[in-house]
Amino acid sequence: MYCYIQAEKAKYPHRKISVMCRVLGVSKSGYYGWLKRLQAPLRGRAAEDLTLLQEIQSIHAAFQYYGAPRIHRELVKRAHHVGRNRVARLMRLHGIRARRGKIKSRPRSAPPKRRPEVGDLVRRSFVGSGPNQIWFTDLTMIRTSQGMLRVAVILDSFNREVISWAVARHETPATVMTALQEAITLRKPPSGCIIHSDRGYQFTSHEWLQLARSNGLRPSIGERKSPQDNAMMESWFASLKNEEIYPAGQPSTYSEARMRLFRYIHIYNSKRIHSALDYEPPIEYAKMNKQLSA
Repeated sequence: MYCYIQAEKAKYPHRKISVMCRVLGVSKSGYYGWLKRLQAPLRGRAAEDLTLLQEIQSIHAAFQYYGAPRIHRELVKRAHHVGRNRVARLMRLHGIRARRGKIKSRPRSAPPKRRPEVGDLVRRSFVGSGPNQIWFTDLTMIRTSQGMLRVAVILDSFNREVISWAVARHETPATVMTALQEAITLRKPPSGCIIHSDRGYQFTSHEWLQLARSNGLRPSIGERKSPQDNAMMESWFASLKNEEIYPAGQPSTYSEARMRLFRYIHIYNSKRIHSALDYEPPIEYAKMNKQLSA
């Protein structure tokens, strides 16, 4: 009997559909209509969502640390008329989120009695009205399997562009001196440009102050144990580690860490968009403002 039933099902497949529709309480015409819609190409909003999703995945593959706000702005630049909430919904539905990591800090600063003549000229007013008015600098470390790589960076507050950087395998004031000398050579800053830092001993050394002042720079130092006084650099180092170092894993060698730092700075300056710069990369933002002022 079983063999007969199976043979009948194979001979008359529509009977299986009839039984299924009867069990589910739907009509056969309704079932076939649903099947046709399922197999048909997507149309309307569903098709638009699929196109948007593909664009979102493409942007996120290139910039895995972008969240919904930056991806939305990239889509707008690509001529997509889409709302930010819609982008956030699609990202949430498909598990697309900004790749982040946990940043650690180890405060080390000089006491207030060291260089009392050098004050805070910035007072947490972080943005200059033009290029080469306020520079920010600081040091951080990147952990590798070979040891800690020391990194010094100098940033222009006007467009948040990395002007120069230097690395060293050992802790020495020469690292920040190298970065500053390169920034001076590249930018030739006007007299009165502020170079702001924290109270790290490298930035209170006689050599640092002499190099800055001999080139017309005005040294500025924040308060001790107050990272908010140098928040722009703290933010930049957090972006470096959260967007590149932590998510991709610890570099194996000094060379790998240096290569990843170089690559991140290139992308940061030329491609990574910034909410504080009207969602433009630093170099493009500087070009736009130069054209407007011309």
